[in-house]
Amino acid sequence: MTNPILEKAINEGRSLLSLSESLALLESYGLPVARYIMLKRPEEAAKAVSLGFPVVLKLDSPDIVHKTEAGAVRTGIGSEVELRQAMDEMLSSVRQRYPEARVYGFVVQEMVQKAHEVIIGGLRDEQFGPVIAFGIGGILVEVLKDVVFEIAPVSYEDALEIIKRIKGYRILEGYRGLPRANIELLAETISRASLMFSELSTTVSEMDLNPTFVSSEWVKIADARFKLSY
Repeated sequence: MTNPILEKAINEGRSLLSLSESLALLESYGLPVARYIMLKRPEEAAKAVSLGFPVVLKLDSPDIVHKTEAGAVRTGIGSEVELRQAMDEMLSSVRQRYPEARVYGFVVQEMVQKAHEVIIGGLRDEQFGPVIAFGIGGILVEVLKDVVFEIAPVSYEDALEIIKRIKGYRILEGYRGLPRANIELLAETISRASLMFSELSTTVSEMDLNPTFVSSEWVKIADARFKLSY
């Protein structure tokens, strides 16, 4: 399936989408993303007021894979003045550490709080083709390794079963007073993401939607990475 976002990256010979491109790709498939705006320069910081503070600031570059380690993410920014200062500092730091990195601007997002963190992923397996992954997300994904895999695409009913297969399912149910995640909406999101990945898997070899936040009322994808192989 042809997609203009992927076509642009392929024509430029890139192996990764930038964050803004990744979020736009998700939106084009009707997937829920955390509210955000794109800013080109620190001087545009006032535009972020529409999101409400606090916000999260992320550098938008297809050349920086691990944004947190690169100093390209700042959370808990509480004002327009603080945002502009953070943008100046981030740009200066990244320019010094990664002088060859292409910088498209900044992604400013609402700061999602009081929600469960999960990961929805995809990979193109040589034997099975497109495979969808789901598990507990955020910083715990590498520690707990609580992830299950299924051949994509998966139906809504299959997605419900996938959610129940992870060891952390009791946490999502509202274990010991924790709020219950909206399992039904999460299953719909997993199913839709699996369909998207299946359709794009001839071009997209890896998909990483982490963290994806889930509350009792909504699902919001806060970060996304797409690796291209064509």
